[in-house]
Amino acid sequence: MKQRIVFLRFVGTFGLGLLLMVPAALLSAQAVQGEKRSIAPGVTYAVYSAEGPNVVNVLEVDLTRPEYKLESYRPARLIPTSQQAEANETGGSRVLAAINADFFSFKTQWPIGNQVVNGKFVHGTESARSHVAVDEQGRIFLDRFSFTGWFQTPRRELHPIHGVNDRHTNNAIVFHTSYSDSATSFGGPGETFGLRLVSPRWIAGDTLLMVVQAVGVDESYSLSRDEAVLWVGNGPEVYRVRGGIAAGDTLLVYLGFVPSVERITQAIGGGGRILEEGRPVSDSINGRERIGVVFLRARHPRTFVGVNRDTTLLYLCTVDGRQPSSVGMSFDEMAKFMLELGVWEAINLDGGGSTTFSLEGRVVNFPSDKTGERGVANTLQLIERRGGERK
Repeated sequence: MKQRIVFLRFVGTFGLGLLLMVPAALLSAQAVQGEKRSIAPGVTYAVYSAEGPNVVNVLEVDLTRPEYKLESYRPARLIPTSQQAEANETGGSRVLAAINADFFSFKTQWPIGNQVVNGKFVHGTESARSHVAVDEQGRIFLDRFSFTGWFQTPRRELHPIHGVNDRHTNNAIVFHTSYSDSATSFGGPGETFGLRLVSPRWIAGDTLLMVVQAVGVDESYSLSRDEAVLWVGNGPEVYRVRGGIAAGDTLLVYLGFVPSVERITQAIGGGGRILEEGRPVSDSINGRERIGVVFLRARHPRTFVGVNRDTTLLYLCTVDGRQPSSVGMSFDEMAKFMLELGVWEAINLDGGGSTTFSLEGRVVNFPSDKTGERGVANTLQLIERRGGERK
C-alpha cells in the first residue's frame, strides 16, 4: 500500500517557508497544518489548523535550559492576561508568554483553586481539582492538589491551618499573607496574631519559622511581603488555641499540599485532567473534580498545559472557540491533539471568554468575548531570566 504524505508548512527563525514531508500515519486529523517559529533558544511557537475547524496556539519550551522559569502571577484585581504579563516585566527578566490560568469568581475576583507565587501562598483551599506546581529546581508536577497546613507553638502544641486567605468559619484557623484583601479579610469575629517570617524566604511544602509580633491586630494592620496574620475562630474546636500563642513566640509553620510535594515555588489551579500517563482521562475520573459531563463534552475555547513523558518539554496551549473559524474543543479532542504533540500529562485551565495567549507582549489568539480580552484572576507565565541561572 502506498503511504500518503501530508505536507506541513513551518516558518523558521528567519521567516523562510520550509516544506516538510511527514508520513500521514504519524498525524491524526487533529493536526493537519502548522506554522512554527523560534521565539528564543529552546522555545518554539506554532499555530495549528485542526479539525472542527479549530485554530490552536502552542508554545513548546525546553525545560532543561536554566534561563527559563514558569511562574504564576496574581494581580490586585481582574485584569487581562496581556496586562498581567506587562506588569510582571522586570529589568532582570522578560515575560516571553502568558496564558490565563485558574477559574475564578467575578464577585470576589479570587481564583477558585490554590495559588503559590515565588514560594508564597496566594490562596490555600481544600480542592479536588487539578493544578500545576513547580519546585525550586524547576520540576513540574501536574496533580489534583489540595491545601494542607499546620503550626506548632514553643510548647510543642500542634494545630491545623485550614486555609490561606480562605473563608472564615467558626472552627477554622486561617493564615493570611500580604495577598489578602477586602474579599479575604482577617477581620470579623476571632482572634488575630501578627507574624513575621524568620526563614530566609517563603517556600511552600516546607517548614517555615515565624515570630509572633503582635496579638489582636485589626484590618488596618498592613502586611509587608514577609508578614502574615494568623486568624483563629471563636468555635469550641479552636478557641483554646488562642491561649497557647503569645507575642514573641516563634512558631513552626507548614503550608503545603496533599499529595505531598516539597519546596514548591509556583502553583496554580485548573479544572479537569486531559491526559494522565499518556492516556485520555475518562469523564468519570474528571467527575471527581466536580466537573460536569456537559462541560467535558462540549466544544469551548480552552486553555491547557502539558508536559512530555520525562517532563523536559512544556506545552502552553489555547484553542479559540465560538467563532466560524474555530469552534473550540471538547476534552477528548484536546487529548487527541496533545497526544499528537507527544504530550504525556496535561490539565485544563479556565476557558471560554477567558482564553487568551499573550506572546512577546502581543495577543496572538482571538478571545471570544465581543469586548476582546477579559480580565482574569491570575496567569501562568514563561519568564526568561538574564544570566541564565535557575533560582
